[in-house]
Amino acid sequence: MKHLGRVLVAMIAAFAALFVGTGTSHAGLDNELSLVDGGGRTMTIQQWDTFLNGVFPLDRNRLTREWFHSGKAVYSVVGPGADEFAG
Repeated sequence: MKHLGRVLVAMIAAFAALFVGTGTSHAGLDNELSLVDGGGRTMTIQQWDTFLNGVFPLDRNRLTREWFHSGKAVYSVVGPGADEFAG
């Protein structure tokens, strides 16, 4: 009977671990901005997974700040003449 109890506890723990484990990583939306230009078009800009990595100034000047930027930006334009938009 003791052996059956231990097996049952182990099975419950293994089943619970399926639901308690770490979740799937998803890209995070960091920033979104919408604006209307003079032509009546609405532009929406999104920044995803933005990361700034500060580094020691490459010119060795103590007064400057330098960093590397990584991430992804997406924009969409809707409104009159949106298919001809360039910029």
